[in-house]
Amino acid sequence: MGIDLSKTYHIGMAAEDLEQSCKQIGTDLNLDWLPIKTFDPLPFWTPEEGLLDISVRATYSRQGPQRLEIVQGTSVFYDPNRVPDSRHIGVWVDDLVKEVTHLITNGWTVLAAGDEPSSGYGTIAYLSPPFPGLVIELVSRQLEPMMNEWFAE
Repeated sequence: MGIDLSKTYHIGMAAEDLEQSCKQIGTDLNLDWLPIKTFDPLPFWTPEEGLLDISVRATYSRQGPQRLEIVQGTSVFYDPNRVPDSRHIGVWVDDLVKEVTHLITNGWTVLAAGDEPSSGYGTIAYLSPPFPGLVIELVSRQLEPMMNEWFAE
């Protein structure tokens, strides 16, 4: 299949306090941050909550090529105290539905997505393998131009 981990562009984590997390991690790891963006409303699907409009605030480290992403959101998925939590690696994919289907066939579970499974998951999907410890966010290349504009700020 087409998932290529060399296309990893971020490592993500959820935070209860976005600004405090950026301050602490930025100081400790010598990182600078892009402007915080707010996505509200943002369609978001989880098995527990169904399809909802949520609010998400996020930023990325200026340093790359694998950037650190810190997110604060109103879905249960973004609760940093939940297991599994939303720590993940984000990977570009050309065909989101094809790659999600491939992983599901191999026992992976969809934890969250940009739309309902019946509608093709939107432009993002978070999945975990049949054992704990890994969450991968498959990100459609459709989002790449928007993300590149943000990364250029």
